[in-house]
Amino acid sequence: MTTMMSAALPATAPVHPVDPIGIMPRGLTDTDGERIATAIAAARTESTRRVYAGVWSRWERWCAGRGVTVLPSDPLAVCAYLTEQAAAGRAMGTLDLICTVIRHVHLTCDLHNPADALAVRQVRRGLRRTYGSAPRRLARPLSVEEIRQIIHGIDRSTPIGVRDAAIILLGYASALRRSELVALTLADVEDKPAGFLLHIRRSKTDPEGHGEVVGVAHGQHAATDPVAALNAWREIRGAAPGPVFTRIWGSTVSLQALSGHVPARMLRARAEAAGLDGTRITAHSMRAGHATTAALAGVPLDRIAAQTRHKDLSVLLNRYIRPLEALATTSSKDLGL
Repeated sequence: MTTMMSAALPATAPVHPVDPIGIMPRGLTDTDGERIATAIAAARTESTRRVYAGVWSRWERWCAGRGVTVLPSDPLAVCAYLTEQAAAGRAMGTLDLICTVIRHVHLTCDLHNPADALAVRQVRRGLRRTYGSAPRRLARPLSVEEIRQIIHGIDRSTPIGVRDAAIILLGYASALRRSELVALTLADVEDKPAGFLLHIRRSKTDPEGHGEVVGVAHGQHAATDPVAALNAWREIRGAAPGPVFTRIWGSTVSLQALSGHVPARMLRARAEAAGLDGTRITAHSMRAGHATTAALAGVPLDRIAAQTRHKDLSVLLNRYIRPLEALATTSSKDLGL
C-alpha cells in the first residue's frame, strides 16, 4: 500500500492491484507524495477516518463470514448486508453511512461503486418505506430546572465536582457540541466584562477551520452561573497552556485532554445521581436543551441558530421548535377529555 493510498482508505481496507494514486509521474519525488498524502488525509477529520475504518472493518468481517469477495463488492452482497443490518435495528442513517464507506473505498481503488447498482438503490428505498428514516433515539433536551437539579447534587468542594459543574453549565449555556467542548484550550477563552467569548477553531460546520465565536453571558443565579463555574475550574486547573477541561487522577489535576465520550458519561451519571432518568441523556442533551429552552422563552429562531451555529434551520424547526408548538397548539386540550 502506498502512502497516499493509506491516507485515502480506512486502515483495514485492502488495496486493489490497480493503484492509480500510487503511480507518481516522472519528476515527482517521495517528498511530493508525502505532502499529497498529508493533504488527502486532512480531507477528513481523524474522527471521520476512525468511523470509516470501523464501518469497513465490520463489512470485511461479514464478507469473510459469508465467503464473499469484499473488494470489489457484489451489489447483491451489499443488499444482503443492508437488509440484515436493518432487521437488527440499525437506523437508516447507519445504512447510509455503510454505503458511503463502501463507495469511498471502491472509488479510491478505481473500482465501480456497487452502491450505485439498481438493486442496492431499490433495497435502500424499500428499507426507508419499511422502517422509516427518522432518527430513532434523539437525545432528551434538559430543561433549566433539570440542570439546576443536577448541579445541586454535585459536591463542588472537590476538583472533579468543580470541573463537572463547569462542563455542564458551560456546555448548556454555550450550546457547543461535545467535540468542541473538549477541544477548547485556555487560549480559546477570551474574558469580557459581560462574560466570555469562546473561539471555536474547528467544528462540524466549519471543517476548514475558518473559526467561529460563541458568546456566554453571566448567569442570573450564582449556583448556575457558567462564567463563575468556569472561573472556579480555571483556578484549580492552573494557567499552564493546553485544554480547558482535563483529566483528574485521584486528587491530581492533569493537563491531559478529555475524550469526547467523557462529557456524555459524566452527564448521564450526574443526572442519574440527581434522580433523573438517564436513558436518553447524552452530551447532546445540553445543546438540545439550550435550543429548546430558548425556543420556549420566545427567543427568535435566528438568534438560536446564531448560538448553535446550525446551517440548516430546518433542523432547529423540526427537532426543537415544532415539537413545542405541537404541544402548545394541539386541539386535544379542547376536547374536554
